[in-house]
Amino acid sequence: MQLVIEWVTNIILFLLFAVIIDFLLPSGTMQKYVKMAVGLMLVLVMLAPVLRLASVDPEQLIASALVHFSNGRAGEEAIKNQIEQQKKEIQASQRAYILKQMAVQLENDVNEELMEKYGLKADVNVYAKPGDDWRMPDDIKTIEVVLSKQKSAGSVEPVVIDTTKPPALPEGDASLAEEVRAFLAGRWEIDEDKIDVQFRGRE
Repeated sequence: MQLVIEWVTNIILFLLFAVIIDFLLPSGTMQKYVKMAVGLMLVLVMLAPVLRLASVDPEQLIASALVHFSNGRAGEEAIKNQIEQQKKEIQASQRAYILKQMAVQLENDVNEELMEKYGLKADVNVYAKPGDDWRMPDDIKTIEVVLSKQKSAGSVEPVVIDTTKPPALPEGDASLAEEVRAFLAGRWEIDEDKIDVQFRGRE
């Protein structure tokens, strides 16, 4: 738009200039040549935008168009990559939430019975195979079960810490772990190999 305004302004100024010259020149043969020269100059002023376009190097014009096009494509690629990254982050948070809810559900399913049978409370963590399309329970990698001994309120036993000796596994823990693992596998209907049983707070 600015180019058109500038072009029209140049034509009007040139016409005013031509009229002033026409008034100042005396009539005669000289006036005829001046009018012809002014007419040619007016044609040049009117053709200025076309001449300006013709003076542009075609290779430079094509190169600038290609740069503009490639910048547009690069911007689109960046937006697509950003959307894909956000999608992956949302999926990862959804998977973490699902696994957490699954762990809570598994805890609620067995804790009451574990307390009655063994006097134990389970803290459960569920780990699944990476991937977007889950098939449960096939894609469960490990169910980590941390068992803690629940003692009746009021009974306090002295705690003895001996740092000179490595912590020893109490007798019967290994067999208890196997028994609890078998119980959990049957209760949750999952392969025993996927259940990792550990003890917490055992001296």
